[in-house]
Amino acid sequence: MKNIVNKNYYKKKLTTVDAELLTLPTGNLIIRGKRCSHLVNGKEASITKNKKLIQLLCRKKYLLALKKRLNKNISAKSFSQLVDITPEDIIRSLPASFQKMPISYFYHHSIEKWQARPSKENTYKGKKYEIKDDVVVRSKSEFMIGIRLEEYENMYNFLYLYEPAITLGGQTIYPDFIAIDLFTGMVTIWEHFGALHEPGYEKEMNKKMELYLKHGFIPFETLIYTFEFDMNTRRIRDLIENIILAD
Repeated sequence: MKNIVNKNYYKKKLTTVDAELLTLPTGNLIIRGKRCSHLVNGKEASITKNKKLIQLLCRKKYLLALKKRLNKNISAKSFSQLVDITPEDIIRSLPASFQKMPISYFYHHSIEKWQARPSKENTYKGKKYEIKDDVVVRSKSEFMIGIRLEEYENMYNFLYLYEPAITLGGQTIYPDFIAIDLFTGMVTIWEHFGALHEPGYEKEMNKKMELYLKHGFIPFETLIYTFEFDMNTRRIRDLIENIILAD
């Protein structure tokens, strides 16, 4: 997808890319068939069995290609001069030897942390609507959201979890859903407030919203919240497509 000419958008992404590049190993990855070497200061060392280092250098190759495209878009004078910055297109632009590597080698480093966590961590026993074997939710509305997230996860570059434990300011909470972009590591929280009729519920809802705002989760940028009157397939699809998939 080609974005509009928005210098600040590309500059912001470039700042993020540059910051991550500083954390990655020096040198480059050389791939010859099934053998991998690490090239540093003109010297090669075999790293074929060092999967972690290979992954980091693949990620570096991906980010350098992304950086080149971001700089080109920052310099663009018109829409027609923009180049694609989608992960799929960037990977296709890499040498054939890199394109043959597992796609997970190009993911953001935080993904391993999320993938190692259980799909649900809240031990509340009231869940009864099954989305898949390891994801069982507690309401029809959550089921509607979860089914759509499952559908899009299978087509696009993000991972979703149901009620994972996250810690904000020393407080552990369980968002209804979170979605993590596999290539940027960006987290989007989704809260469904479905029990406004219950005493004290609105007060707890406001406390949770204040906590999210305090820690940088912006409504309808990195934080989605819905109510019972929102519950229709078109609305849920719009939120996924325009917020979770918008980056």
